[in-house]
Amino acid sequence: MIVVNLNELVEFSATSHTKSVFFEATNIKAQVMGLEAGQQIPPCRMDYDVVFVVLSGQGEIIVEGEEKAISENSFIFVPKEKETRSLKARTRMAVLAIQIRG
Repeated sequence: MIVVNLNELVEFSATSHTKSVFFEATNIKAQVMGLEAGQQIPPCRMDYDVVFVVLSGQGEIIVEGEEKAISENSFIFVPKEKETRSLKARTRMAVLAIQIRG
């Protein structure tokens, strides 16, 4: 069993979003990301399905150009077939991201 306090792992930087991988196994990778207001994770392509859970804050998720507002307790599933995904913070935002590899 592994128990992790995600709030203790989230870091923020004035210059760039941050990420902290805290668990990795054959079929899963989990990390927390910290974004200050106005910061964005650039659009990227993933080879895996990804689940995002907003732990705090507000922003947008952009998947293949479609933008949706997200906020604390939002659950987002992005299948690997989607070409691009990006996160943009309106306020300071902490996000849990889980890659599902398999």
